[in-house]
Amino acid sequence: MNVSQHNISVSTVAYDGYPIDDALRQIAAIGLPLVEPAYIKGYMDFDETDFEDAAIRLMRSRLARHGLKCIAISAHMDSGNPDATAMLARRMRFTAGIGARYTITNSTTHDRRNQLERALLANLPLAERLGVTIALENPGNGPENLMPDGKRGAKLVRSFNSPWLKLNYDTANALTCTEGGTRPETDIAHALQEACHMHLKDVVREDGRWKYVAIGAGELDYNQLLATLKTRADIPFTLELPLRLKRSFHKNPERNPVIPSLNEINAAVRTSWNTCANLLDGVKSL
Repeated sequence: MNVSQHNISVSTVAYDGYPIDDALRQIAAIGLPLVEPAYIKGYMDFDETDFEDAAIRLMRSRLARHGLKCIAISAHMDSGNPDATAMLARRMRFTAGIGARYTITNSTTHDRRNQLERALLANLPLAERLGVTIALENPGNGPENLMPDGKRGAKLVRSFNSPWLKLNYDTANALTCTEGGTRPETDIAHALQEACHMHLKDVVREDGRWKYVAIGAGELDYNQLLATLKTRADIPFTLELPLRLKRSFHKNPERNPVIPSLNEINAAVRTSWNTCANLLDGVKSL
């Protein structure tokens, strides 16, 4: 496999329910070189100790063992939390420690904007010293969020006027956060103005719920989305496949107690990759 232009990662969130070593082993066996470790409440189980120095050393060892590299990590938190300044710094040091350059995390709600600003402004000098960009992601639910779509996300990060604070645009999140009101196929144009990284995932509507599926198997028009991404090969992106998740409209996501088999997960990863390969230059099918 040769990726000559687009840097494409696979998120470990696809393997929720399996040990991290199993996830890395499967991604490497498929033949993919880049992985995005995921630390997302509701998607994965983790705590703050997962970002300490010992965890950095362990992750570096695991990545080396499987021949994988990282561009970004998803380390979600509410950046309006009273402890957000220290929590974000911890995540950024972990990012740098494993050789990645983007810390993807969440913003906050309108009523916590002041704390968000304090946390970000306190950490931007550290971001520059580490060479790590903070990438705020538009969330999958929560209309009270400051950035429910790419347009408002770009406006928020632009207000800080820093090269170390950018947007991680999530295509499916723009759709689900607005309960179908925002179409990512058009919203992505706003996001591109400030995006440094993207998450690609897909959903279908099923009995009043959003269900996550392989990219190209859902509601999003990836012919149009990937045609747009084709013009910006400088923006890396991740195939994020939270296959265990379902979310009832206007509610938080829930994990299915039934864990997909490794064969099912690997098939979804391959399908998602090949959807991209069919439309992007320099990406070979698996």
